[in-house]
Amino acid sequence: MFSKKTIKARLAIVLAAMLLLASCQSRNQADKQSYNSADSANLKTLTKEVKEVVFPLPTLFETTKMLNDIGANYVPSSLNPVNKLDKYFKEKSKAINLGVYGTDLAYAAAYDQKQDIKFYSKAVKNLIDKLGININLNKMLTEEYKQKLNNKDTLTKVISNTFYDTYKYLNEKSNSDLAIVMVSGMWVEAMYIATHISEDTYHYSGLVKIIVKQKDSYTKLMSLLKAHDSDKDIKDIENKLMVLKPSFDKASKGLTEKEYMTILKTIQTVRQSFVD
Repeated sequence: MFSKKTIKARLAIVLAAMLLLASCQSRNQADKQSYNSADSANLKTLTKEVKEVVFPLPTLFETTKMLNDIGANYVPSSLNPVNKLDKYFKEKSKAINLGVYGTDLAYAAAYDQKQDIKFYSKAVKNLIDKLGININLNKMLTEEYKQKLNNKDTLTKVISNTFYDTYKYLNEKSNSDLAIVMVSGMWVEAMYIATHISEDTYHYSGLVKIIVKQKDSYTKLMSLLKAHDSDKDIKDIENKLMVLKPSFDKASKGLTEKEYMTILKTIQTVRQSFVD
């Protein structure tokens, strides 16, 4: 037998639960109406935030778009030639250069360079296939995709989604170390392109600001490398990029020419070790 006090307590709990359920149902109806009338920008923001958690570094296009925005010329000689593909036979080398070619593709797309977009799309597909990455590449390979070469924003979205999916597949289903070396290739290639758009990039208007903005992505990349540096290849990348830390530590106050040149020369050396 339950005491009157126990019965009253249980009734109170039941009543509270019923009120909560009714409140939730009412709120759900309101939420549906609110969702139906809300601007799709909210959904886009949420999607972007989710992808930033899945993909640890800024989108491929951020740095290349910044270069376009400051009026920097397109410099095709900065890209890694696609005829080097057959040189990359080790898994780590394939993953690194998948990142390198992905950034080259993003760079070509930011400048609407249709011929290079086709070349680097094929290079990316080649390495994705060789790495056995099971993602749907239809959007990059169909006639519809070719038509989207005339719509830069849509093309940007297709390429970005391809690399979100690639990173996610490597990180969750294949080999997380390969995911890390791929994004290392992306970051280094973006920095290489940015620091090689002219012979005197330190005095190129707006460029130092772009490099300074890479401080956060550099910090994230180094954290990723640190978490995986039991792998000797990743440890090697970490050690090479650690040289940049003093310069990036001061980056919020700007970069002296000496600090900038340290970044440029280090990136050049690391990038050469990736692609040669």
